[in-house]
Amino acid sequence: MKMNSDDYDFVALSDVKAELLATTEGQEAWDDLQARKARKMTQEDVASQMGTQKQNISRLERGETDPQLGTLNRYAAVLGGRFIFQAG
Repeated sequence: MKMNSDDYDFVALSDVKAELLATTEGQEAWDDLQARKARKMTQEDVASQMGTQKQNISRLERGETDPQLGTLNRYAAVLGGRFIFQAG
């Protein structure tokens, strides 16, 4: 219920998730998160195996960094996959 113009209505999490998944970046971030969770790994677990810090994994998963190919390869390997770069 809105009390005045400074108050905000609540937004359902399902609506926020749907909006996020409607973008390519959002879908990729969601897929990465699901892969990590499926292996019951925390960002800290991934960071430790990659030899980096948790905040770097957080930024990577949120798409806030421009990672090197080696970083993406190590991230994929820790999650049991592989990173394939295909030009053209």
